[in-house]
Amino acid sequence: MEEKIKQNTSNIDTKMTKLITIIITSILLLIPIAFMHGIIESRINYKNEAVRKIAQSWANEQLIGTPSMSFTTQNAKKEEVVNDLELNNYETNVVIKTEIRKKGIFKVPVYTAQVTQKGDFKNKYGDLSNKQITTKIQVRDTRGFVKEPGLKINNTPEVKIQDVIYTTNLKTNAKIIPFEINYKIRGLNSIDVAFGGINNNINIQGNWKDPEFKGDYLPTKRKVTQKNFNATWSVPKIALKNKIQNDALGDLIETPFIASVSLLVPVDNYSMTERSLKYGFLLLILTFLGYFIYEVTSQENKRVHPIQYCLLGAAILIFYLLLISISELIAFNLAYSISALMVMSLIFGYTYFVITKKQSIGFSIGITSLIGLLYLYFFILLQLQDIALLAGSIGVFIIIAAIMYFTRNVNWYNENN
Repeated sequence: MEEKIKQNTSNIDTKMTKLITIIITSILLLIPIAFMHGIIESRINYKNEAVRKIAQSWANEQLIGTPSMSFTTQNAKKEEVVNDLELNNYETNVVIKTEIRKKGIFKVPVYTAQVTQKGDFKNKYGDLSNKQITTKIQVRDTRGFVKEPGLKINNTPEVKIQDVIYTTNLKTNAKIIPFEINYKIRGLNSIDVAFGGINNNINIQGNWKDPEFKGDYLPTKRKVTQKNFNATWSVPKIALKNKIQNDALGDLIETPFIASVSLLVPVDNYSMTERSLKYGFLLLILTFLGYFIYEVTSQENKRVHPIQYCLLGAAILIFYLLLISISELIAFNLAYSISALMVMSLIFGYTYFVITKKQSIGFSIGITSLIGLLYLYFFILLQLQDIALLAGSIGVFIIIAAIMYFTRNVNWYNENN
């Protein structure tokens, strides 16, 4: 009787020891998961460096600012005073032609934009015949100019200007001074257009199928097809209250309101891999639980050594390294499928030939199918960003229910009926 109690106690201790071993092994494998995060961050930095090098020879992300018109006078103290004409009706039309530039294995969307700015300024100063009127064109990166901008003021013939600041005598007393500016400019990744008039109408269109509309306002109208997009913003001045934010030095500065279009690469493999890695620990635990259940339910009294658990965990984690490297060369979805199949093949072979010694092909197929279903489930979660929490909660509930079902007949205390 005492020997039987000791045997039962020993069996209980063995199961608990194995379970604790699995938990410790899983926790230790968090270290390489953190290492994977570091690799992803390193590759992102490498990609950003590639973008920076392209920007050096092309141009940065562009901001098309509002034009301004002003003249200077002297006050009673002989000090110069700048008098700004108020921008009244303001319309900007931007037509983007995109292309892909490569730096090593990285692809960066760049563009050449045809920009037309037109409208009028309000003249509340009367006769401007003896005034030197200064017109300014504002862009973020002037290196992007393809050729000299063309400028028309007060219906005069277009002139090509050599600088973003142009000074001339208008010789007019009109209350409304029309203008038109035309130029081509290059940039990459995104383009912003600032609002600043009493009435603002901005149109941005281009040959890109995956634009992201950002900025301070969403378009009032937009159309996106498989080949191009067209978006329009109409914003009155009453909606343009001062926007104050901190600059790099911590000082408060006034910044313009903008409409923005970002040229997204359809799938960012690094962000998708980063998201899939969040499920890595859950994949490890569920895989280990599968082998543990096999141990406690196996009639052949099979045992999986802690070293073998470590090797299985390494096989699971190598999936993410494969995913990062392969997705840099091909589409993410295809890279995910290839990486998953490689890992599943490795685990099937190791389980069948090493762990079960060719004695249980059913379990080898079963555990491989389980891992395949988990990969499929996590892939679906990657696609369902908005309801990922709901889908994840339901999935975990089903997994726990399955564990309860498969362990329903386990005699945890080794009691005889």
